[in-house]
Order: sequence, then C-alpha cells, then structure tokens
Amino acid sequence: MKKLLSWLLIVSFVLTLLVPFTGLIVHKLASTVFLLLCLGHALVYRKKLGTRRWALLGGVVLAFVSGVLSLVFAALPWVLALHKAVSISCVFFLAIHIFAYRRILKGD
Repeated sequence: MKKLLSWLLIVSFVLTLLVPFTGLIVHKLASTVFLLLCLGHALVYRKKLGTRRWALLGGVVLAFVSGVLSLVFAALPWVLALHKAVSISCVFFLAIHIFAYRRILKGD
C-alpha cells in the first residue's frame, strides 16, 4: 500500500510539473490530487515526520494556496510570481526528498 501511494505521488507530481504540455486544467486537477496524496502520505508516515518533513508539507500546502490565490487575484502579478517562486523551491526540495527515500520505490 505504501509503495502504491509513493508511485501515485510521483505520477501526480510529474503531471503537475507538465503544465506547459498538459494545460492548466490538468495542472489544477493533478495539483489537487497531489495535495491530497501528500496529506495521506503524511498520515501514513506521521511517526517519522521531523521538522524538515513538516516544513516540506507546509511548502506544498503554501504552493497550493498561492496557486489558488493566483487564480482568484489574476489581476495582481505578484501573486503569480509568489506561486512560481514557492512552487520551484518545492520542486527542488521534493526532488531531494524523492532521491533520499527512493529505496521505498525499489521495494527495499
């Protein structure tokens, strides 16, 4: 079950990143699924969550909220710039997290 959750997280993560190819609607749907899977992932591994992992989850939630706000406040370009900055930093730290815990995906 944990391995399936990890693979679903990776698939939704990649779909979220492919916004130039898939379009905004797929991006919104994939990011919503990714957020829900991240919350489920945090519940499964809640006993192992340290400060950095809580910060990573907070960054994902912040990226989602800033994305919703960038849709609501489309006239304010700084909101979209904030969303891009937070999202790029989250992608960077999520890639490190995936690399550090890739043994789960291998089945070890």
